[in-house]
Amino acid sequence: MDIQGENFSETCRSKSIDKTTYKTDELNTEKRGDNVLRNESMEFLVKYRDRVYNIQNFLNYHPGGKITLERLKDQALDKELAKNPHSKSAYYLLEEFAVQHQERYNEYENLINWNAPILWQVGYMGDRYWEWVNLPVNRPIRYFQSEILEILSVTPWYVLPIVWIPVFMYFLYMGYMLNFSTNIVTTVQNILPPFVLGLFIWTVLEYFVHRKIFHFKPPHNSKFLITMHFMFHGSHHKAPLDGRRLVFPPTLSLFVALVVWQIYKSIFPLTIVYLVAAGTVIGYLSYDLIHYYLHNGAPLAGSYLYTMKRRHNYHHFVHHEQGFGVTTELWDRILKTNLSLRKLNEPLKW
Repeated sequence: MDIQGENFSETCRSKSIDKTTYKTDELNTEKRGDNVLRNESMEFLVKYRDRVYNIQNFLNYHPGGKITLERLKDQALDKELAKNPHSKSAYYLLEEFAVQHQERYNEYENLINWNAPILWQVGYMGDRYWEWVNLPVNRPIRYFQSEILEILSVTPWYVLPIVWIPVFMYFLYMGYMLNFSTNIVTTVQNILPPFVLGLFIWTVLEYFVHRKIFHFKPPHNSKFLITMHFMFHGSHHKAPLDGRRLVFPPTLSLFVALVVWQIYKSIFPLTIVYLVAAGTVIGYLSYDLIHYYLHNGAPLAGSYLYTMKRRHNYHHFVHHEQGFGVTTELWDRILKTNLSLRKLNEPLKW
């Protein structure tokens, strides 16, 4: 039987909760004052299998949309989850929000010390790393003990356009100057194809880097490859709600860009190399900003980004080996790694 309403709210806030009995807090409501009201506004309590969860901090990240959950406040979820089965990852993540008597998930979260930087710990997990990294938690991940290195490893989203738009403008300007003509039609014909080629190259890179490098399963006996995998992408799957690690730090991406630029100069003629690079840079910038938005934004139903957000949520919580495209599903369709999204009775609202 679903437990809901005021009685459920009181039992959820009790000091002593076990699997069968919930004792209400006997403090006088009037004496609680503003502090308690403020605490209650920060609670969104639900119950599942006789355990209570405060999912307030998960509402905006729920793959099924915030609106889907709002009607379930102070209710038991058993019947709802029976009707709408969730993945192992989803149930695992739910344990992060348990109110009391939270058991340790299992032996996996005991493999590392979460109170210390974990980048150098993951390599010792061996053959248990792969399952551990694909079971999500709601925790910030610290890589380094050094504050300087740690700061350099995280990036606010707005840093990306500050860094990359000037780079894009430089490449575009140089390409324009090398292809300028007094005839505007000729100029456009000279500029547009190599620029589009650069965008196209980015879509290929986005798909294959994500699929073949980011989702490469490191050998269980290689501490180095496990550590590299975790640093480049594994940490994002382990903590998908950690907004500090949703975009690539320029300290790393600028180095990669220099390598790619040297390859471009060896492949393409001078007349088009800057334009190809401009297309690739704007493709990369779009990728990282869209990726951030897919995790934090609320695209309207029917829009392109609405579909991409649903696909990306499936990639994180249901099918880790499908849906590698973030800006486009072109290569997923061509190479048969596309996701089949469940048909909905009504659109999701985040």
